[in-house]
Amino acid sequence: MARYDYLPIFKSAYTLCLNIYKITRNFNREYKYTLGERMKETSHRIVDLIIDTNSMGNDIKPVGIAKILLETERLRIYSRIACDLKVFPIKHLGTIAEDLENLEKQSGGWLKWLKSNSGSCYTHSC
Repeated sequence: MARYDYLPIFKSAYTLCLNIYKITRNFNREYKYTLGERMKETSHRIVDLIIDTNSMGNDIKPVGIAKILLETERLRIYSRIACDLKVFPIKHLGTIAEDLENLEKQSGGWLKWLKSNSGSCYTHSC
């Protein structure tokens, strides 16, 4: 199995997941077990997808990266819903948006790296 814990994108996703837990901790009951759980599950999926994608061959990693980007978009929408419902303050939306933007940039960088290194695989993370 390829190592993932050294990847900057993994570290960013892990930080995002922790931030989601901290933010949803203060949701009121009406949203804690619906929207809050969905946000936590989605952040977990992002972490899981990064681990899975890192273990894939380079030829199919773009599929995994596309899934990561889809989940980041879902989390962005859930966060906006929470903010619009006044479940958390707008500063939390800013924190999550920064984390998601960071993940999207790193995903794009991962894709760019794959394209520039297509055909040559010398690392253990292929």
